[in-house]
Amino acid sequence: MNVKFACTRLLVNDWKACFNFYKNVMEFEVSVEDEQSGYAEFKVADMKFELFHRQEMAQMISNSQKPTHAECQDPVVLIFTVQDLDEECQQLKHKGVQMITTPTSNPYYGIKTVYFRDPDENLIGLFQPLA
Repeated sequence: MNVKFACTRLLVNDWKACFNFYKNVMEFEVSVEDEQSGYAEFKVADMKFELFHRQEMAQMISNSQKPTHAECQDPVVLIFTVQDLDEECQQLKHKGVQMITTPTSNPYYGIKTVYFRDPDENLIGLFQPLA
């Protein structure tokens, strides 16, 4: 199989809140905004990041009869690299984002990390290389 990375698509319940979060809080560059179809596309560094309404995807794959939520651990985490983790944390806190961890250095992996959630409760991590 010869494949290339296309994008990361996050399926969300509250499209508008998540769109505003990634546009205004995370300050991702909007490439496509289509609220009517529940689709958005952002340019993040050299990757494409998409939002898509969870129910629309469920209908597309004939899976809409399944429950939208189940009690479990996080099935996915979005990880983004930043140059100054402490500065980014301050900016996010100023915008009302509540961190679920404090910035923590991990010498074993050579990174400093912090975690928080978007309005749909998706887990997001930021990391900064320690070097």
